[in-house]
Amino acid sequence: MKNPYKFLQKHINEFRDTYKSLKGNEWSLNFPVFIFDRDWFKLKKISLYNLTKELKTDNSQEAPEIIQYQQLLEEGHDHLLAIQKCWNEFGIEDFHRSLRKSSEWKTKGNNGWTFQKYAELLIGYRKIIENNHVSIPLIILGRNSKEEHQLEWISEEFISELTIAD
Repeated sequence: MKNPYKFLQKHINEFRDTYKSLKGNEWSLNFPVFIFDRDWFKLKKISLYNLTKELKTDNSQEAPEIIQYQQLLEEGHDHLLAIQKCWNEFGIEDFHRSLRKSSEWKTKGNNGWTFQKYAELLIGYRKIIENNHVSIPLIILGRNSKEEHQLEWISEEFISELTIAD
């Protein structure tokens, strides 16, 4: 199956060179991650360590206050009663801070890039390297706030299927 994304020749060269340089290396948070902006044909290589600085993760739905509030609503509690229970358990300020943070993330969007997805990338990457294979994460940025970022893994097969942009 051909890869649906097109890259510049310099991007393909960067993929090949980076891929070759990782063979036989031990796992580290200094391993590379590529971020590709399709609109500008901009490829950025950063360390895994810096990924959370470059792509902020949305962990607002993982706050205990929000989890408790959602559970109460799912159990059929009235909206106001659920709020009151959360106020009693977590305090008014903490509960409202969590609600505000959750609302802000929903408004600005993060293209589906959650802490859970980041953790899965981290764990998967480490397993690949520890099994003496090489694959490098490539995050293809969503083109608008509604399109999710896509995660691809750069391997020899991935590189061989790449097409060059005009």
